[in-house]
Amino acid sequence: MNLGLRRGTVALFPHEAAWEEEAARTAETLKTILGDAASDIQHVGSTSIKGIKAKPIVDIAVAAEDFGAVLAKEKELRSAGFFYRPSDLEWQLLFARGSFYTGAGDEQTHFIHVVKAGGREWRDYLNFRDYMNAYPAAAKAYEALKERLAAECPVDAGRERYLAGKHDFIRDTLRKATVWSYLGKNVHIETDRPLGYVHRKENYTLVYPLNYGYIPGVFGGDGEELDVYLLGVNEPTAEADCTVIGVVRRVDDVEDKLIAAPAGTVFTREEMAAAVRFQEQYYDSFVLTFGDLPDFEARYKR
Repeated sequence: MNLGLRRGTVALFPHEAAWEEEAARTAETLKTILGDAASDIQHVGSTSIKGIKAKPIVDIAVAAEDFGAVLAKEKELRSAGFFYRPSDLEWQLLFARGSFYTGAGDEQTHFIHVVKAGGREWRDYLNFRDYMNAYPAAAKAYEALKERLAAECPVDAGRERYLAGKHDFIRDTLRKATVWSYLGKNVHIETDRPLGYVHRKENYTLVYPLNYGYIPGVFGGDGEELDVYLLGVNEPTAEADCTVIGVVRRVDDVEDKLIAAPAGTVFTREEMAAAVRFQEQYYDSFVLTFGDLPDFEARYKR
């Protein structure tokens, strides 16, 4: 098994099933050490994407309610070879493993990313992995980008250029992976523009013919909480439990929207498009539905 890379270098190797086995062993070790301090532990990063080349470094995401509870286990983690790497990032604790950290060599083999349970970073780690594994064409596009960047980066100190080069691809993938991840799922929304709400803009006025809200704590492409059109509720409401039945893909905007309805309520694509047209008429947008999931990657591009 190829495992480990000299610090600061970039090199890609064909995917190995052994990486997944190593990730599983690492997760079990972390579970034993962290106990209740970790609410979930998952293999993430490129070694978790089947069929593509990756740097032979295993990334593990740990979901934690309390960072302090994880740091209280630092001594045990260090004894198992996981070394804390302090940084200015408030949203993550980073631990690393490899001979570089023990002084016995210059390799890094594992990165352990501790993030807030249920937070944006946790969802992003899982959504990116799951989307790549669901759509091999997207994964291959990612691999091609990584290969090009690796070839362009210097042998030493190329890591920062390599990471910067992937930024836009990862951002764009997370945008679609976020809305994709909610299709068919039950969600709780809060409505900030209930049915009948009057929204005055510079050149026109919108009167909302439906309830419009967001999923608290979930962020869309614009950095704000992910917006949801609520169909099938014919009176103003402050909140609702509903099922996501569609996605509004905005080609000329930085964000997409979700369409939801009470569980068991059925709307056709045409009915969804007509319901949201009061606002979407001002954008180049179209509707994707649960039935589009098998071809979501291709249909999202239109």
